[in-house]
Amino acid sequence: DDGAMLWHAGECWLIGAAANLGQDRGWVRVRDGCLRPEASTVTWKVWVDAAWVVAPELRCLAGDALAAEIAKAAPQIALVGPTPQNKQASRLGLFLKRDELVNGFASYTKADDDGAMLW
Repeated sequence: DDGAMLWHAGECWLIGAAANLGQDRGWVRVRDGCLRPEASTVTWKVWVDAAWVVAPELRCLAGDALAAEIAKAAPQIALVGPTPQNKQASRLGLFLKRDELVNGFASYTKADDDGAMLW
């Protein structure tokens, strides 16, 4: 999302609209004066229906922790199930993990069609 950014304002790290860059407002936040968001030891919160809701499983990763999380991507995955009106059903199937990341995330090639990828 080109319209979303992460910044520090006041006592918080915030994720919000680019138009609000630098302001103490956003959709996701952690109230912590740390210099880097990944260094925070405080619980993140998410704005839901006019209130901040605790998101205890939310975390910010960088460096080795991020690399370790990306490395957990399964070596093969299967995309299965019905599609509306059977459209694009031939695109489903077994996908094999590639060595190359796409936009920092794992990517996959369809097992029976090198021209079809998942990223």
